[in-house]
Amino acid sequence: MRIPRWLRRTPLVKTPLRRFAKRHAPRGPVHLTVGGLAWHLAPRDNKVDFDIWYKRRLDEPYERDFLASQLGAGDLFVDIGANIGLYTVALLAEVPGLSAVTFEPLDRLRERQVANLAANGLSGRARVSADAVGPEGEMTLYESMNAGRSSLIAFEGARGSRKVNVRPLAALLTRPPTAIKIDVEGFEADALMPYFDATGPEDWPRAVVIETLHRALWSRDCLSELFQRGYVLAGETDENALLVRA
Repeated sequence: MRIPRWLRRTPLVKTPLRRFAKRHAPRGPVHLTVGGLAWHLAPRDNKVDFDIWYKRRLDEPYERDFLASQLGAGDLFVDIGANIGLYTVALLAEVPGLSAVTFEPLDRLRERQVANLAANGLSGRARVSADAVGPEGEMTLYESMNAGRSSLIAFEGARGSRKVNVRPLAALLTRPPTAIKIDVEGFEADALMPYFDATGPEDWPRAVVIETLHRALWSRDCLSELFQRGYVLAGETDENALLVRA
C-alpha cells in the first residue's frame, strides 16, 4: 500500500512512519516507474532504493538539474560511486547524446544499475565499471546494511568486507569528462584530487558535484583545492557542493 505524501510529511508521524516502512520494506526486486523512468529496486538493502520506493520521487533534483544544465550532446558524464545509477540514468534520459562512465565496486548495486540502464534503453550510452577509484592497487571495501554507505574507509558498524580493485581516475578514462559527480563516503579526496594532479586544465571537468557529508574524513581539502584551480561554488545542499569552472 502506498502511503499518501501528506501523511509521510506530517511532523508527528513522519519519523515513526519511516522507521516502520524501513522495517517492513520489501527485499525486492521491486519494479516501479518513478520520475518517468523504470527502476529495479531492493528497498530493504539500500537507502537510494528505499527512498525511491517510499517517496515515489527521485532525490537530489537540485544537483541533477545543475549537472543537466552543464551537459550536452557529445559530452561525458562521470559518476564515481554510482550506486544504482540514479544520477546516470536520469541525466542520460534528460540529455540527448550524452555518454557516461560509472564506477561502482559493490556488486549488488552495480547489478541494479545495469538493470536500470537496460530498463530505460540506455545501456549503449554508459560504460559501467567495477573498479573503485583511488590509488592503484587493491583495497578493502567495508560494507553496510545500507549498501550505499559502504566505503573504502573503515567505519563502526561495518557488517563485512571484501577486496576490490582500485585504479586512478586518469587511468580509467579515455577522454576528459565534462562533469563529475562523486559520492564515496569520505574517500572523495583520494578518488578525485589525484586526477587534477595528473592532468592539465584542458582535461578538467566543467562541473563537479561532490558529497561533503563526510568531509571530516578527507585527506585533502577538496573544496579549497578546487577553488584554487578556478572553480567557484554554484550551489550547496545539506549533503553536496556544486562547483563550476569560472
